[in-house]
Amino acid sequence: MNQTEQEITVQADQLREFAFTLYKKAGISQEHAKIMTDLQVETDLRGVHSHGTRMMPWYIGSILKGDMNPTPEIKVVQEGAGFVVIDGDNGLGHPPCVLAMKTAIEKAKSTGIAAAGVRNAGHFGAAACYSMMAVNENLIGFSTTNTGGASVVAPGGAQSVVANNAMSYALPAGNERPIVLDMACGASSWGKVKTLSMYGKPIPPDWLLTADGEPTTDPAEGRLLQPAAGPRGYGLALTMGTFAGPLIGGLLACHKGGGEPSEHFFIAINVASFTDYDAYVAEMEKGVQTIHASRTAKGVDQVYLPGEIEWRNKEKWIKSGIPLHVGHLKDLASIAEKLNVEVFWDAN
Repeated sequence: MNQTEQEITVQADQLREFAFTLYKKAGISQEHAKIMTDLQVETDLRGVHSHGTRMMPWYIGSILKGDMNPTPEIKVVQEGAGFVVIDGDNGLGHPPCVLAMKTAIEKAKSTGIAAAGVRNAGHFGAAACYSMMAVNENLIGFSTTNTGGASVVAPGGAQSVVANNAMSYALPAGNERPIVLDMACGASSWGKVKTLSMYGKPIPPDWLLTADGEPTTDPAEGRLLQPAAGPRGYGLALTMGTFAGPLIGGLLACHKGGGEPSEHFFIAINVASFTDYDAYVAEMEKGVQTIHASRTAKGVDQVYLPGEIEWRNKEKWIKSGIPLHVGHLKDLASIAEKLNVEVFWDAN
């Protein structure tokens, strides 16, 4: 285990076993604990720590406070040949979302394209967790969410009207790494704001607004997020919040008070239903190579495809371990103490 002033490097297997134990101690079933653990550690391996195990104190805290159901009865409430809607029974978000995407994938294999919605569930972590499930089956995956209340303003606004809805596309690319777009519709995710704050790095000037709608770079004063690329990010956030909202029986973020469950939405597309899969792969592989070979600006070694940096993180850290901020581990140690679980790193 390596340690620097701000980070401790932990092995993925140890982190996975530790997280699994915490969920079990919190009263989560073995099946759901494994889903949560696998997806959150995978997210940490990809370097998206804001949506990995750093979320565990919030998730488990919600269960311990009685705000979330530890033993939900997840059930299908509507279904057809190319769609399904699942109720998460106010439980953790990841398990019903995995079921939703699995169902969409299986339906898309025969229908060509299928969609799935999840309502009455918790936060679902990183959107890429679910889009990448489709890639593993040679399908294109899409996922989005309508999580929590509104926190993003409209262009020119000083009041939040949309949630910072994440969206992800995952595209199979043959022998090349899959292309994975995973983005928030706001100027940043709130988790990224916290990450920069933890590391003492400055917040860009066009991200945050105070409660009065004034620009700020102080994360302690930032109460509102500006949309990514102005009207484009705002429009995307509203659209994503409609898919993962009214379309599946939920509310728009502007009508949520902040304590309601989240909704999520998924699409699986069977490439082979639209074109010859081998021809698709050949063009995608060639495209990746063309982009990698493209001319770069001065001082830039190469350009990257969406998700490529995350793939490289995983390939490196699966061997060397995952560097986690000491504050991240301190929060995990705090919830572990409540559950009487020993940490596996030196917490001093």
